[in-house]
Amino acid sequence: MRELIKIKKEWDPKSWKKFPVSQQPKWPTEKINSISNELSKFPALVPIHEIVSLKNQFKNVAKNNAFILIAGDCAETFSDFKHDLIAKKLQIIFQMSLILGYELKKPIIKIARLAGQFAKPRSLKEETQNNITLPSYMGDAVNSIRFNKIARTPDPKRLLKAYNQSAGTLNLLRSLTEKDIYDIINNWGFKPTSKSISKNILNLKTIQNAIDFSNTINSDGMYKHIFSKDFFTAHEALILDYEQSLTRQDNKNKLWYDCSSHLVWLGYRTGEPDGAHVEFLSGIENPIGIKVGIKTNTKDLIEIIRKLNPDNESGKIILILRYGKNNIEEFLPSLIKQIQSNNLNVLWISDPMHGNTFTTKEGFKTRDFNDIIQELKSFIKILNEKNIVPSGVHFELTPENVTECISESYNIKQSNIHEKYETACDPRLNKYQSLDISFIITELLKG
Repeated sequence: MRELIKIKKEWDPKSWKKFPVSQQPKWPTEKINSISNELSKFPALVPIHEIVSLKNQFKNVAKNNAFILIAGDCAETFSDFKHDLIAKKLQIIFQMSLILGYELKKPIIKIARLAGQFAKPRSLKEETQNNITLPSYMGDAVNSIRFNKIARTPDPKRLLKAYNQSAGTLNLLRSLTEKDIYDIINNWGFKPTSKSISKNILNLKTIQNAIDFSNTINSDGMYKHIFSKDFFTAHEALILDYEQSLTRQDNKNKLWYDCSSHLVWLGYRTGEPDGAHVEFLSGIENPIGIKVGIKTNTKDLIEIIRKLNPDNESGKIILILRYGKNNIEEFLPSLIKQIQSNNLNVLWISDPMHGNTFTTKEGFKTRDFNDIIQELKSFIKILNEKNIVPSGVHFELTPENVTECISESYNIKQSNIHEKYETACDPRLNKYQSLDISFIITELLKG
């Protein structure tokens, strides 16, 4: 059946160019073609067998035998290409997965928004400052955040730098995971500044004691599902010239894989059923995330899912829900009804960040920690009522102690949010909020 479908569908990595496309930079045509051709000759960033492995692990999620954690920066920047910072990002994801795995007693599939998240879609194509209008900043893979004509002009050479930094990041991550797992997760740094944190500090001590005991007796089998060193990467498949250039065909089965990342997702602003992004994603074998929000047309979404997953494979499609605490009760039940009535296999992930974003009177984009928790509660409650097991969670976060998301427990208020506000795009949870929310998730899931 699969081979028949694949043969019937005419597709190659460049077929998207025949379709209406959105959210693409205005590249110099000759220059982008040259860069794209150069990238197509570069080694794949991730091997095909790792993509297949992730897809198979997602099948276990569908059977309630594993849980997904997607986490990382809203957008990577070239300036963040530093050993210590990358190591800290890996550490916080491993620490969160350890908490989740220990408490839920199941493997945690760790997916980092790393090694490729250098581009961001924009609601407005242009930005105006002091009566000067220039192209909007679309991420370091496209242009610079600096506000001048040269900096904001899309430069295809930046795609080469994005590739090189992604390759360097992956090499570093792999070298770090060759170390003892205990070295990765040490130095929790959990500060007793939260009203709810005292209990969690005790929980961490319990987890650490289990780790120390396992290390003492040198048992590879003990807590093996928790201590797994496997990790994967994810980013939005936004810049299609880049994704096309890194798509490779398997020599054995002749199927295509986007080797820029293990998991790629369809963004909220590029989800047109007959658009170029859907066409591109329809031809690759990677598992695919789809961002879903209040403006998502359910009829269109179902059409997209069928195009991306014609065989209705388990573990292929991941719905990443971003409704907001005030909207999820209204929108999610009806979506579930439509998905179930069409017998579509999907995984359900909560992204409680995006739908709860607002701007302070001082002009800072932020999110309230309590709002994030409320959406998680509603997500789990609604799925439980429909006899669906939650598949995972998605967070924008940083290992740094930033003040980007409001949290009374951590004394981050609208009045002092500016103190360490460092994001290049959207507000992120800091390290302590990230560890805190890991415990909260386990409490919600265990009821």
